[in-house]
Amino acid sequence: MRRFTAFLALTASCSMAAQPASAGSRGASLECYRAVHIPAQYQTVEEAVLLRPARTVHDTIPAEYGYAAKQVVVSPARVTYDIVPARYETVAKKVVIEPARTVHRSSPPVYRTVTEKVMIEPARIGYEWRVIKGQKVLCKVHIPAKYAHHTRRVIVDPGKSWAEVIPARYGTTHQKVLVSPERRVAHHVPAVTKTVSEKVVVQTARTISRTIPAEYTTRHRQVKVRNESQGWQQVSLRGSC
Repeated sequence: MRRFTAFLALTASCSMAAQPASAGSRGASLECYRAVHIPAQYQTVEEAVLLRPARTVHDTIPAEYGYAAKQVVVSPARVTYDIVPARYETVAKKVVIEPARTVHRSSPPVYRTVTEKVMIEPARIGYEWRVIKGQKVLCKVHIPAKYAHHTRRVIVDPGKSWAEVIPARYGTTHQKVLVSPERRVAHHVPAVTKTVSEKVVVQTARTISRTIPAEYTTRHRQVKVRNESQGWQQVSLRGSC
């Protein structure tokens, strides 16, 4: 700006110097300038040109899987029951077959048969006919007594009555008695397990958002630094102005 102001001052000075002097006078030229065309001035500059704007991209990351050991139940724990039957024993037991009692008894009289010689006729003197030497004679004879046997019953024991105590009569019977009743016995059967390999999710599927920055390129272009103008160019003073 200062240079342009100086050019204006010089222009004014040169104009004044270029004016014809009054008649009979001509001044000496100090500096001379000529009008020139000053073209516009350009400058090459670099500028970033947007090729693609920044954007957000969503990436889906699939789930990640792995394998882990796992206990699985083959058969669950359970309770089983066994039936223990009732237990019996046969025991001998003394029982009264016939209780004690009193019996009134009696014995009949005891008789004995005896035979007695009983005189039927006593001895006597009597007469009887006999034949002696062919002659029938009446003889005085001694007739002995006559006896007969007489049988009779005589009491030996008149008999008696008495009370007899008959003791109780016992016997042995075998009886089935319950020793222990029927019962249930519980058996706890533990669960049966096994180890299996199970596919598990290590990391679930997820979406990751990432920002892709804008893409730029460098472009060179001419930028006008100064417009074209008219200026003054100093000329040599070797000649006249």
